[in-house]
Amino acid sequence: MKLTMKAFLQRGLAAGAAGGLAAALFIRFVTEIPIGYALRFEDATGIGLPPGEPAEFSRSTQHWGGMAAAVIYGVLLGVVLSVVAAAFHDRIRGRNEFARVAKVAAAAFLATSLLPGLKDPPNPPTVGNPDTIGDRTMSYLALVLGSALIVLATWWIWERLTRAGLDGGLRFLAGGGAFVLMLTAAYLIWPASPDRIEPPNSDAAPALVVADSAPAAVLDQMLATAQETGDESYRDPSDPDEPLDLSSIDRGEDLKGNPVAVSTTKLVSNAYASLLWSFRLKSFAGVALMWAVMAGVLGFLLDRKVARDGYPA
Repeated sequence: MKLTMKAFLQRGLAAGAAGGLAAALFIRFVTEIPIGYALRFEDATGIGLPPGEPAEFSRSTQHWGGMAAAVIYGVLLGVVLSVVAAAFHDRIRGRNEFARVAKVAAAAFLATSLLPGLKDPPNPPTVGNPDTIGDRTMSYLALVLGSALIVLATWWIWERLTRAGLDGGLRFLAGGGAFVLMLTAAYLIWPASPDRIEPPNSDAAPALVVADSAPAAVLDQMLATAQETGDESYRDPSDPDEPLDLSSIDRGEDLKGNPVAVSTTKLVSNAYASLLWSFRLKSFAGVALMWAVMAGVLGFLLDRKVARDGYPA
């Protein structure tokens, strides 16, 4: 009995739902941790400013909405995985259906996540100018398309080398070398992200000022400490981008009303670089988990059908 497209699709839906659920749980309990830290950095930039508009959705709603979106996304990818596995079924070598599906899932993870992500990695909410979202999205989608072409080209080269009689290390070096050359060229040609990656802060637009009600003794100690450490958080009232010339200040009381730029890296305990890379690695891990679960479930269901109805003719 031959496996039909319907058989692939039915099992692909189940596999996609399972993979999406696994990714949703991973996001909720693992990836959410660096996201929370990133939001703390973002919140710290509003210290001293009037209250802003409340969030349209609460964090709880965002959590459940994100999990639901992950399941739906998994179902869609499960359909794509089953269709591609069915279309290339007779051209993919494997001892069983799981082996074939696993190869397709690994190639899809490379093309849609890992390869484009290494050039333009995922970032937490604090990174990126909202005005550039459209351009960044289109650039990333084009990068995914280019990565998919590289994966397909590598597979085609591998098949040609196999038909030419190459095997073992020679085939690996030739096929892998072609892959590395194509990927390196793509990375060199592709433009960099337009947004700098740096901690959000109030350095350029200080929101805090030294209180007029501060005691004189406290102000004197603030001035002495600032002069001793070369603190640049006190800014020139006429140009907040520039630090205040502390050598021109004789009394602590002269600091009253002076703008102060507080960096969020001093307010939030987690190092910004650490949370950035934690988010990126966990994002890759979550997507890899989803593809692995989908491949496992789809391969298991297809192998079980083959064992029950006979191997495809």
